[in-house]
Amino acid sequence: MSLQFVFDYRSPYSYLADTQVRTWEADIDYRPVDIGAVMKKVNNQPSPACPPKARYAVADARRWAEHYGVPFAPNMALIQAMNEGRFDGAMMSRAALVAQEIGVFQRVHEALYEAVWTGTDDLSTAEGRRAFLDTRGIDAHNLWERASSPPILESMASLVDEVAQRGAFGVPFFFVGDHMFFGNDRLNFVKAQLQSQPLEGARA
Repeated sequence: MSLQFVFDYRSPYSYLADTQVRTWEADIDYRPVDIGAVMKKVNNQPSPACPPKARYAVADARRWAEHYGVPFAPNMALIQAMNEGRFDGAMMSRAALVAQEIGVFQRVHEALYEAVWTGTDDLSTAEGRRAFLDTRGIDAHNLWERASSPPILESMASLVDEVAQRGAFGVPFFFVGDHMFFGNDRLNFVKAQLQSQPLEGARA
């Protein structure tokens, strides 16, 4: 049975979940979304809108990273650029859609998580975005330009509509058949459903 994995690179919990899901023997259908657009559609709010919740989320993410044994060193310069509006973080998910189309998704996918949560890449400038690809030997020179093209913007809007209509309200979000699960802390349930173990899950 396939797993649909809805995520946004700006989400620490999406990053953490990805470090685990990628090790599973499962057919994964990656669905990169603009989580801000999804939340707006379903009348939800991101953690940064509530400062105490945001502070807790950072501390909690560090605990999960230690539990998983994975690196967690947020790229604060990049996060600040997103918070100040100098970089549209949703562009990363749109770039992933382009990467899926041109056959370099897995390399771009892993590199984007690295850039935000363990690296020091500067994606806020055109030069930095080019260096992001060049230093990793990823041959996709029009990736970022296409990420802001009308066809990709339309694809993202359609994907946002689709996952919101199916019941997603945040990330990471998982669909296994007609079952749905939310959060990095629900991975055991997701894995059990994939293995077809008896489980009472919310219906999508």
